[in-house]
Amino acid sequence: HLEEALPGSINRRHERRMTMSNGNTKKGHGRLIVILIVVAFIAAFGIRFAVLGQRDSVASIRSIQESEGIPVEAVTAVTGDLEVWNTMAGTVEGIVQYPVVSTNSIQVMDVLRREGDHVNKGDIIIRLEKTSPNPMLHSYARSKALYDDALSDVRRMRVLYEEGAISAQQLEKAEMGLKIAESDLVNAKAGTDLVADREGMITSVTVNPGDMADNGKPVAWVARTDTVVVKFTAGSRQAMVLEKGQRAVWFAEETGERGEGIVSRLDLSADPETRLLAGEAIFPNPDDRLMPGILVSFGVLTGERRGVVKIPVGSLILKGDQFSVFVVEDDGTGKKTSKYRAVVPGLRTSDEVEILSGLEAGESVVLFGQTRIEDGSLVKVINDGEGDR
Repeated sequence: HLEEALPGSINRRHERRMTMSNGNTKKGHGRLIVILIVVAFIAAFGIRFAVLGQRDSVASIRSIQESEGIPVEAVTAVTGDLEVWNTMAGTVEGIVQYPVVSTNSIQVMDVLRREGDHVNKGDIIIRLEKTSPNPMLHSYARSKALYDDALSDVRRMRVLYEEGAISAQQLEKAEMGLKIAESDLVNAKAGTDLVADREGMITSVTVNPGDMADNGKPVAWVARTDTVVVKFTAGSRQAMVLEKGQRAVWFAEETGERGEGIVSRLDLSADPETRLLAGEAIFPNPDDRLMPGILVSFGVLTGERRGVVKIPVGSLILKGDQFSVFVVEDDGTGKKTSKYRAVVPGLRTSDEVEILSGLEAGESVVLFGQTRIEDGSLVKVINDGEGDR
């Protein structure tokens, strides 16, 4: 019986040892968790102290600014010129520009001039058919016959007058009849030979041989382009500053080309439908760089001042209806303070503004940092005093 009971007793002792071992393991895990919690608390306190240290650092920066000055950027008021330009756009036309029009519906026989050709007054540009059945063409044939008959009569009458066979009054009557016949022939011929009324360059031909030239419609355009007109329209804000005679400059951004002219015409009132004011600017065009029909941009000088005190627009402060600046002054101890100063602005461009009163050339004004200072603040200028002009 003892031998049978001994193994069971050993087993029970082994189980008790295993149970104690598991308990010890759980206690070890518990101690580890406690240690981790303690470390976490210590880390939290460390972070807290670091934040407090940063706050102490911020506080020290503020104290430095109080003792040395709030950093600002400043610029010096200078004497110079101001120009205000308004950008416009318009369509180019020749200084002389007119259509060549057919007065009849007649077939085109020949086109003698093409785009780019120079023509003088009286040069034939387009010739229309003379033999096709048309009332005007019958009139041309009749006018030609009457002219030839009148010319023969005058020649015969001159011989008779020299021989004393007719009176001077009879010769004068025949010559008057020749002039009338010649005028009728010219008018009739104008219906078939379309000519240039004035010198210029052919800018457009709208027909070809064989086409019909419609009555009253242009078949070609002639322009004198050594000087051109740019026709434009202006909105209300632009119209208020435009004046006849103002300087105008056209420019081509792609090539850098430019040319100067003037505003030559402005309507007395705006269009009632579009509310736009029409105008013209005239430009010399000796090299034919401005071609009729193209759209060109140009600037108009609408305001200028010479030898004025000026500062960057960003230096101005507006409170209500009062403009002011912060002037940087030496307090006598080598430190600088900001002085609130009311000013009266004048002409303004996109970058600079004229100061009519309240500021002298050579004085330094705050350009950046106005929102952090007030009248009498200690400031520290962090640029060279000139700023970006």
